[in-house]
This record gives sequence, C-alpha cells and structure tokens, in this order.
Amino acid sequence: MWLAILIFGILFLYLAVYNLKTALLLITAFLPSYLIRFSLLGVPLTLLEMMIILIFIIFSFQYKLSWWRSFRSQAFFWPIITVLIISLISGLASPNLMGAAGIWKAYFLEPILFYVVLINLIKSRADLSQVFWALGFSAGYLSLIAFWQYFSGWNMPEAFLKTDGTVDRVVSIFGYPNALGLYLSPIIILLTGFLFWSKDKIILQLSKITLILISFITLILAKSEAAILSVIGVGLLWGLIYKKTRYYFLVLIILIVAIFIFTPTVNGYLSEKVLLQDYSGFIRRLIWQESWAMLQDNWFWGAGLAGYQTKIALYHLPTFEIFLYPHNIILNFWSELGLLGLGTFMWLFFKFSWLNFLAYFKDHHNLLSLTLLLIIIQLLVHGLADVPYFKNDLSVLFWLIIGLYTINKNINYDGVAELVEGAVLEKR
Repeated sequence: MWLAILIFGILFLYLAVYNLKTALLLITAFLPSYLIRFSLLGVPLTLLEMMIILIFIIFSFQYKLSWWRSFRSQAFFWPIITVLIISLISGLASPNLMGAAGIWKAYFLEPILFYVVLINLIKSRADLSQVFWALGFSAGYLSLIAFWQYFSGWNMPEAFLKTDGTVDRVVSIFGYPNALGLYLSPIIILLTGFLFWSKDKIILQLSKITLILISFITLILAKSEAAILSVIGVGLLWGLIYKKTRYYFLVLIILIVAIFIFTPTVNGYLSEKVLLQDYSGFIRRLIWQESWAMLQDNWFWGAGLAGYQTKIALYHLPTFEIFLYPHNIILNFWSELGLLGLGTFMWLFFKFSWLNFLAYFKDHHNLLSLTLLLIIIQLLVHGLADVPYFKNDLSVLFWLIIGLYTINKNINYDGVAELVEGAVLEKR
C-alpha cells in the first residue's frame, strides 16, 4: 500500500510540475479518492488530501504570491477568511482536539486551497468544460459501479441487503447509500446546465444526457429519497425559469400536480416522505429534537468541530445510534461551528445566491449563473434532511461550486479570461 501511494505521489507530483491544469482536473475527477487512507509521520491523510497539498505546493512555487491578488479581489474573500478563522476556533474549542484537527484540515483548509488553485487555473470556457467533464466522469464511474453492484452484489454491506440476500440499496464504492445521493445530486444539476450552456457535437451532447440519466437512476437504486426529491424539485424549477423550456415545464408541472391530487397512492407516498412520517423521518425528527436540546445549552459555540457525538450523548435516548451530525444543514453548521460559523455560512450562501441571481437576470441570462443558483438551492433543500458538506469529497465539491461563480464572472465567453481588477497572474 505504501509503495503504491509513494509511486502515485511521485507521478502526480511530476504531472503537477509540468501541467498544473491536468493535475487539477485529475483531482476533480477523483474526489472519492479520499476513501484511500494512510498515515504520514502519525498524521492521518487521504489520497485526495495528498493530491490537494501537492498541487498547492507546486502552484505556490510557480505562481509565488501573484495568486494572492486575484484571491484578495474576488467576491468571497472575506467569507472565506471568516470561515477559516471560525472553524479554527471551533476546532480549538472542541472536546476532541485530534478529531477536530483532522476535520479542519480536510473539510476547510484543503478544500479552500483547492478553491484558490481552481480560480487561478481555470480561465476560459474551454477550461470550464473540462472541469464539468471531469465531474461527469466521476459521476459516470460511480454509477456504473453501482449498476454492477446492483446485479452482482459486489462489495455490499449487509445492512443494505434484503432478507433474501439480494441488493436493496446500492452504495457503489462508498459505505452507505446516501453518500451517492449527496455526491451525485449537485453534479446532475450541473450537467443539466452544461447540456444547454455548451452546445457541443451530437455525440458529446448524448454523452451528457447519458451521464445525467445513469446518475439519476443510481439515485433511485440507492433509494436516496432526499436526493431524488431535491433533484426533481430543482429540475422542475430550472425548466420553469429557463426561457426556452418554460412552457414545456409549466405543462409538466400542471400534470404532476394533477397526478398528485387525483392519485391517492402517489399523494400518500409523497406526503409521508415530505412530512417525515416514515421510519427514516421519525429518526430524523428525534435527532433534531436532541440536537436542539443540546444547542440550547451550547448556543454560542455549539459542540465544536468533531464534538457533536460527545456533547449529544447527555441528551441522547438509546432508541438509535448516535450519528456524526444532526442531519439538518442549519443544525450541522451550528453544532460544528457555533452561531458565528452558522452566520458565516448563511452569509456565504446568500451572497453566492444573490450574485448568481443578478448575473442571470442582468448579464444576458447567463445560463451557468442560473445553474449555480439552482445547485445551491438543491444543496439547501437536500440539507434539510442530510449532511451535504461535512465529508471530504463534498466539502471540496462545495468550494468548487463556489469557485465556478468567480471563474464564470471573469470569462468574456470568447474563450479569453478577463482581468480581475487589473491584476494579471504571471507564471513565475
């Protein structure tokens, strides 16, 4: 294992030295590589972390401090700095310092380093297309593995098998089904926007449609209900807002509403899921009640990074296991980062949404701005019942999505990057 990691590290370092952009795309395509874990001098690391650290080191040597000017001038500089500071303080206030240190570097520091490299290297429409294809590639291989798993039972945890031994919910290479839903959902929305944003040759357009379809089918095979509902809801909203599809989707929405009203089976099923009346919803309501009770006694600092399981134990009834997070986006950030951290992420979400809203309606209906706005809505909707940030791949994916606004803003759509407030990055 060590030899394989060493060889891979040397090869990746060589790639980064000679082609930073390709190295960045490789990381983007293999965000789930965090599943390969090892330790270096006693410090736990993942393959994803190693690649991010290596690419940032090479990037820093090649660009020296010239990258700071573009980073300092972009729209999310102060929210990012505030997130780093507050997450560090939350780590220091945690009852689990070692765990908090690992989470801080993997969920905050390294994803933001990736963000810095991304907004400096991706400068043109063609570059953006490559990023989208890299994410589509990752959705593709995860989905194909899930399909194989569904029919073969390969690498299936017993918890997600039926009583007769057949597969109930696929997990692909992850350990649980919702990991698939959390990862694939925003990518499905992004690929849908990519389909209309870049009118490629028919074979490439068909490839995009195929990736969208197999990714959505994978959500169904994983039975990731929150992901399915959030993707469908945001997909309908996307079609309704986008001028070229508006009337078709209006008819579709009317048809869906009619089916919901006049079909008791569908009405009952959706009502049960949305109102959290099934067993999964019952467990989530209990988690939220316990988390709310804990946060009332720790309202300012929360539980601290990696402190939720320790702090919630005093409020937990032995009805079910103690989860890592409260499974609600507000309670997640509040528990991990305290009230200040929750406020900072709300600031970031609002600013990102508002800027993309303005860009879409003021900048000649920039389709990528609409797509980014809807991705953040999907994350918020999905986050009402899950954890769409606190995971290695998801945190990097989140900051990648935030970075797409900055890249999109600085592209003139003739394929040439515009200047960022007069600062030109020069490779040293």
